[in-house]
Amino acid sequence: MDDAKSLLQKRKGLFFVLEGTDGAGTTTQCHLLCDALTDRGHQVICTREPGGTPIGERIRGLVLDNRYKEMSHCTELLLYSAARAQHVKQKIIPALETGNIVICDRFTASSIAYQSHGRGIDLEIVEGANRISAGECRPDHTIYLNVSLEESLRRRVERRESIDRIESEGSDFQNRVINGFNQISLRDSGQKSIIDASQNKVAVAKCIIDDVLKCWPDL
Repeated sequence: MDDAKSLLQKRKGLFFVLEGTDGAGTTTQCHLLCDALTDRGHQVICTREPGGTPIGERIRGLVLDNRYKEMSHCTELLLYSAARAQHVKQKIIPALETGNIVICDRFTASSIAYQSHGRGIDLEIVEGANRISAGECRPDHTIYLNVSLEESLRRRVERRESIDRIESEGSDFQNRVINGFNQISLRDSGQKSIIDASQNKVAVAKCIIDDVLKCWPDL
């Protein structure tokens, strides 16, 4: 990641990440924040993990496919990490270096919440994989969307979409992920917002943009 580190040293943009369990609204709020900042005259790139690049999207299709129930936890972690490594090098860092704002639906905190807290993989192993895949690329501001297990399940049913391999895990797994995000958000020493995502999407979006502008008044 040496080439990535050298690019980061001269980057001009800002990197925002939204984190939260399935059903917390990270995807919706990524797009609403993108729209709000675009309306303020900024060049904004909205992206997601896993995905964001052609290679990453192919990996996303594989790792979320319900046909692969036999996928080991280690394989899952390494696939997410591979998608992130490509994402960081091909899309995130170049966008930041040219002065764009990047808004990403999930990043390294999701690996810790899902693969360490959810799957039980040793935290040091997950953090090591994050260091390899993301290098020196870290969010300037992380927005944690908190929602209960009951609300998360209600929203996923309401969406009436097919459930992917991760979403099909039981409530015990999902609860461990939610508790993981709660712990991660409290330990996070970087710039962050912790938002009650049980509100309607318009109210949540207002909380997010208000907090972002408070922390980054030049935006």
